[in-house]
Amino acid sequence: MEMREAEIKHARLAMLAAAGWPLAELFDRRIAEYFDVPSALDAADRVSFDKIVPEWWGFCVGMTAAIDLYGVQKSRSGDPEYFPGNLGFDPLNVYPQDEVKQQRMQLAEIKHGRLAMLAVAGFAAQEAVSKVGIVDETPWFFKSLL
Repeated sequence: MEMREAEIKHARLAMLAAAGWPLAELFDRRIAEYFDVPSALDAADRVSFDKIVPEWWGFCVGMTAAIDLYGVQKSRSGDPEYFPGNLGFDPLNVYPQDEVKQQRMQLAEIKHGRLAMLAVAGFAAQEAVSKVGIVDETPWFFKSLL
């Protein structure tokens, strides 16, 4: 149960990263200009982590810790309806009521999360080797978003 809980946490984080990585490369300069702050991208359109302000890192670590502590509390609550990753947060009400559909959605989430973990590892390897941002390396995937 604890391993499944850890896997779903990593899967969700990887899914956010798989979407956020190219979106950061695509829109960081525009957002930075709008807020009149320096861009986090370097000359090769890669995010330079040393350009991220410490307050943002603090916010991210604090928010992550709060969500994780809440999840640990939920997992240890003894709630019979609890399953790994169930934080009781579904504002769009997309989680199905049917038990078969619930199992199918849980399986789909973990499979998508595993694929996202591989994608993020691939992003990191590709940028480390080529020294070029993901969006610039594969423009046919991303330039249509502009």
